[in-house]
Amino acid sequence: MITSKIKKRLFWFLLIGGFVALGSVMLRPLPLSGPISKRAPNITLPDALIRSHSLSKFPPDLLRIPLAREVLAEEFVTYYEQNESRMALSGTLRRIAYEHRLDFPERLLESVLDEPAEVALWRDDAGRLKDFVIVLSRNYLARIIQTLLPAVAKTSDMQLSSAGKLDGSDVDILVLEYGAKRHLLLLSKGDRIVALSNPGMLFTNGESQSEKAAETLRELLGGGKTASPFARHFLLEKPLPEKKHELTLGTRAFALNYESFVPGLAALGLTFDDQGKWQSAALLDGAAWHADSSRNLWAALPHGPGFCAALPVDWAQMASLLKELETHFHRKRPTDLKEFTARFTGSAAVCWYKGSRLYTPLFAAHLNAGADEKKVQEFFNLAAFAINAKEGKTSMDAKNGSALWQAEIASRFGSSRGDGTRSLKPTLAIQRDIVFFSPDAVLVENALAVAAKRYPALSDGFHAEKDVPLAFIDPGELASLLRNEAFIALPRDEEALFRNAAEAYLVPRLEALARYPAQHVGLPKTEYHDGLAWYPLKWQEGAVR
Repeated sequence: MITSKIKKRLFWFLLIGGFVALGSVMLRPLPLSGPISKRAPNITLPDALIRSHSLSKFPPDLLRIPLAREVLAEEFVTYYEQNESRMALSGTLRRIAYEHRLDFPERLLESVLDEPAEVALWRDDAGRLKDFVIVLSRNYLARIIQTLLPAVAKTSDMQLSSAGKLDGSDVDILVLEYGAKRHLLLLSKGDRIVALSNPGMLFTNGESQSEKAAETLRELLGGGKTASPFARHFLLEKPLPEKKHELTLGTRAFALNYESFVPGLAALGLTFDDQGKWQSAALLDGAAWHADSSRNLWAALPHGPGFCAALPVDWAQMASLLKELETHFHRKRPTDLKEFTARFTGSAAVCWYKGSRLYTPLFAAHLNAGADEKKVQEFFNLAAFAINAKEGKTSMDAKNGSALWQAEIASRFGSSRGDGTRSLKPTLAIQRDIVFFSPDAVLVENALAVAAKRYPALSDGFHAEKDVPLAFIDPGELASLLRNEAFIALPRDEEALFRNAAEAYLVPRLEALARYPAQHVGLPKTEYHDGLAWYPLKWQEGAVR
């Protein structure tokens, strides 16, 4: 899954380079043609950003990172050099050069991409990073234009048209049509080229331009020594270090519409060079981050997860979710929302285990005080309300300060009942001041066993007094979980083709991943600033097994 997404993103980067080259050489106004997309993201709010000293070097330099090289393999680079779409684009460029008698260099595409660049990306409705804006320096292309522009101005091509001037400037807007009625906007000024994959990012309808988008484009074309508006959006004020690449993912890019669960985390960043050296960082909101609130959670969680993370939660937002459930079920909620959400505090953790499923993780959260019998019953009533369960089994263990609630609901994703039907057993438990929940009852029972000293805790293998633990990763356990999920989704008798492909390509990559040692990811103990700021992430081996 990860490899596929990266391929899609970087393929667009390479494709756009060819478009930029074509648009820059054929600078002439033609009538505007083609529809304007009705769905377009806000150009001022990118979901991800790549800054690179050379886009053509981005894939091979990424593979110099040991983990990326093992998991992605060399096919990651050859995919972009030999894939069908890239070769078709090269053929198109050669066709245009032949028809217009233009002396294009054989490797024009590589020359265009061997430039400093910024690529901002936005998610589509399916969550894919699809729409983009790319900013390139075009010193090499400028020399070509100066030589060939007199001849090119006398020719025409059906794939290129004019959309007038950029508001507030004398910059021409060119529309390049390519493939299945895809349109690319090209703008150039001085030694800068800006390309937009979605014309709707500038044009609010077929004619008028968005004032904010036009202002952003004017700034991108102006260049200068200050950070671009895309970089400033992610608080990247400093210029990109020489010979470096930088990939920044905003929360929307990886939280899959669950941003409310991670209000203290705004973005993740990776910086790397051509020597395999890399650094990672997190953009955190110091006001929301509780530096030590996750430590007790690690001591309460069962040992052996494939992946675990603990982040602050905006508990007040839970009230709006419960209100939606009330409307959906046409039933009155069993407790006061404001009073109930006020009982939670600090961070919450989520963990995935090899013996369970991707859709049945274990959740854990802090209470601001231990729950008495009345509060425990309110939790149980709300759990039944939230999953629309008619009844549930309950038990109390006053000696150990624990309580357990469990229901059974019919679900094709659950375990077999033995009568041809399947069910899940969502389970909620309270252990003093910590609440556990999972659709997999075994995980909650293991958490209670940790408190009773009958099961090892996750923190038993963790020693990092100088760091604040943020996440735990065991590549071996995680690879087993992913492999199990892939093959369950691809039964051999129904999906033989995709099953064989998974065995041939996915399994070797998972096996490579599994060879890496378990690690924990931490934040340095430091004074957290008010508001957003970047903090380095520290990786330490041998922290889970």
